[in-house]
Amino acid sequence: MIQVSESLKAELMTGAEFVLVQWLLMNGDADAAAYLPQLELAKVSSCCACGCASINFSICGERSENAGMKILSDFRWQDDRGNLFGAFVFACDSLLAGLEVWSIDGEAAPTILPSISLLVPFIKSPAV
Repeated sequence: MIQVSESLKAELMTGAEFVLVQWLLMNGDADAAAYLPQLELAKVSSCCACGCASINFSICGERSENAGMKILSDFRWQDDRGNLFGAFVFACDSLLAGLEVWSIDGEAAPTILPSISLLVPFIKSPAV
């Protein structure tokens, strides 16, 4: 669950965050690249309380209050210990809204962002 952290309000993204989100938008769904101009205006508005590296954005001070999200880019990676993680960038109400990193196998929390070279498309298995 994402919670607002007063210390992170209106903070610029780190270089690693910016590069990862930019890459995800450039390599995401057909309309993901349309959100690149918003990336230049994005600031970190909150981070995840669990300690993972997930962040939410505000764009020119605006955040969507809508709980629904549109996933723009969805990738996965494996760390050097074999733990599987996912990373996706999402929008809400046409605003670039955040970067989510999560554990696929439940073995560890993704506390650091992946290197772009480790990312591969996340392909969901068809429903049985």
